[in-house]
Amino acid sequence: MLNRLVQLQATPFALAPERFDGAVLFWEEVQRPVTRIWCDLHTLRLSGVLDRIAGMVVGIPSEVTPYEGGGGDQVGLRDVVLDVLADRDIPVLAQVDFGHTSPNLPLPLGVRAEVDADNRTLSLLESAVAER
Repeated sequence: MLNRLVQLQATPFALAPERFDGAVLFWEEVQRPVTRIWCDLHTLRLSGVLDRIAGMVVGIPSEVTPYEGGGGDQVGLRDVVLDVLADRDIPVLAQVDFGHTSPNLPLPLGVRAEVDADNRTLSLLESAVAER
C-alpha cells in the first residue's frame, strides 16, 4: 500500500533515494480518500522519488473515495496521479490486478521490469525465481 511506503520513508528503515533509480514503482490503496493518496504521492514527489523512477503501476483501487470539488466536480485517482506527475514523462499503467484485488497477481521486488504504457504492458526482463 502506498501509505506504508510513505510512512516507512520517515523512519530509520527508509529506502535510500538511489534505490528508486530506474525502478518501477507499483502501489495500490484500500479504503482511503483520494485526498490522502494525493498527499502521499506528493510526499514521494517532494522527496525526489518520482524524479528517479522509470515507470509506475497502479493497482485497482478498493473503496477509494473521490474528492467532491466546490463546483460539484469529482476528482478521482486518475486526476491525482496526473496532477502529481505533472510534466514528468513517466509511463503509467493503471487498474492492474495485484494487491488486494483478485486474482492478486504477485509482483516480485528487485527484478528488472519495463512498463510500456502505449501497449499497456508490464514485462519482467529477468526471472523472478532462481534456477537450480
